[in-house]
Amino acid sequence: MSQGTMIDAHSPGKAGLIVGLSEEMGLVELLNEKLSSDRGRPEDIPYGVMAQMMMVNMCDDHHPLWRLEDYYNMKDLEGLFHYPIRHEQINDDRFGHFFDRLHDAGPREIFSRLAANAFLRYDIQVKNINYDTTSKVMWGTYETEDGKVGVIEIDFGHSEQKRSDKKQIKLGIGTAEGIVVDAQVLSGNKDDKTWNNENLELVEDVLSSLNIKKETFCYIADSALFSEENLKKAAKKGITLITRMPDNVTEAKKLLQLAVEEFDTLEPISMTNAKGEAVPYRVRSEIIQYKGYPLSCGICYSPSMKEQKARSHGKKIAKELEDMEKKCKPFQKRTFACEEDARLEIEKLSKDTQKLKFHQVRFDINEVPKRKPGRPSKNKETQWVYQLVPLITEDELAIQSHLVRECTFVLASNDTAFSATQLLQEYKTQSQTEKKFQQLKSPHFVNAMFLDSPKRIEAFAYLMLMVILLLSVAEYVVRREMKKTGEKIVGLGKREVSNPTLFAIYTIFYSVRVNLYENNGLIERRLAHPLFDNIKTVLGHLGIPEDTFTRGSG
Repeated sequence: MSQGTMIDAHSPGKAGLIVGLSEEMGLVELLNEKLSSDRGRPEDIPYGVMAQMMMVNMCDDHHPLWRLEDYYNMKDLEGLFHYPIRHEQINDDRFGHFFDRLHDAGPREIFSRLAANAFLRYDIQVKNINYDTTSKVMWGTYETEDGKVGVIEIDFGHSEQKRSDKKQIKLGIGTAEGIVVDAQVLSGNKDDKTWNNENLELVEDVLSSLNIKKETFCYIADSALFSEENLKKAAKKGITLITRMPDNVTEAKKLLQLAVEEFDTLEPISMTNAKGEAVPYRVRSEIIQYKGYPLSCGICYSPSMKEQKARSHGKKIAKELEDMEKKCKPFQKRTFACEEDARLEIEKLSKDTQKLKFHQVRFDINEVPKRKPGRPSKNKETQWVYQLVPLITEDELAIQSHLVRECTFVLASNDTAFSATQLLQEYKTQSQTEKKFQQLKSPHFVNAMFLDSPKRIEAFAYLMLMVILLLSVAEYVVRREMKKTGEKIVGLGKREVSNPTLFAIYTIFYSVRVNLYENNGLIERRLAHPLFDNIKTVLGHLGIPEDTFTRGSG
């Protein structure tokens, strides 16, 4: 076949990766099945393809719905999405209708089905899920329709972005091995304790869909999980919890004090972080009773926190000294007629000195001659008065004790078989959830949506969570397979990487170039140059065909 006349060129690398992932995990078929209606004519653009179009936009340079046509104006739509799409078909009404259909079809159930597809497709096995929530500030005015059931409220709440003046939504996600496996879009005023309690009712369905054995499963979350009600529900359902005990709980205070008083009994251990570095800890195991529930507790001291806490302690120590010196300053000029009055004043000040955390104050009473105004009297008799002299010193023992306490935290589980080391090892995986929040909080995801109802906001947020699911699966699978084969890919700065991040994987796809040729009235797509080995490696591990960039609607 002759090559024909070249008419255009495109760079579909990153978009092609998103489309390939969504096809491999069955997203298109899933959404077409759930959103399509048996009545009426089929959609001009299938719902699954519309979802892909939104996802590509999210991951590249997010535009609001009314500017989606601008985003795709110069792109090869048929080449990207493997479906014949005309640019004039892209309008905000079409995609607004898509979000309405997605919301009505039950987006959380669709998310769960997609996660199950991914686990089956890539043979992913996990046993624990880490749960946490984050807030996302919304920059519009939204009102929930009266009488609408199942619609989130975009409302004021505790904003983690320090914008208490703005309304927000909340996102609750569960991660396993860095993969987002469970997700919920929540009302902006939903508190974490309530959400964890409600989520314990739903987690069994998640375990069933992902084929996770309940007997070996652990529900891991931060201190918002720790409550009598959650322990009661977990016991009823036979779910193992691992969480951090809040420092203000009486039992936690006792264990933290135990760490201070018997620091030498804490066992030195080492944990490996994400970078493969050894991180030191000191731990001690304890079994306690809390509201009638036996708990295995791990007292965990982190030396690596010491430098950071010492800096904040330094500020607190300086502030306490400044405040105490201010209280003592008037005594430089004040005198008392008798020693008893001076001692009474010391007793009054003891209320303030007893509150000191980092200093000790001692008051000396000095007897000084009283000078009368005017000329010296011929009478040689001297009158004496009494003056307080404060001596403020740092309490080194108290400072060290506070520092140890600040660097110590208590982990707890309703499974008493866990040791402190095992609890710490499992709880440290909670950082995987925080890493996903960095993607979710990216401004191009939500801030500029310009959607006009909470219903569509909720549907969009679930679609965004599906994107994070796709990307987290891709990162996990590529890393897992490269570890098996010992392969490396060349990343930024021509560095060889054996454990690539999602960003590093993304980056190598910028090199993909596709030329379009017109040949006897037909459009033919060809790679401008062969795919680099890096790209072939990633596509191979993900099972994405190499012709995903060139086959069009085929």
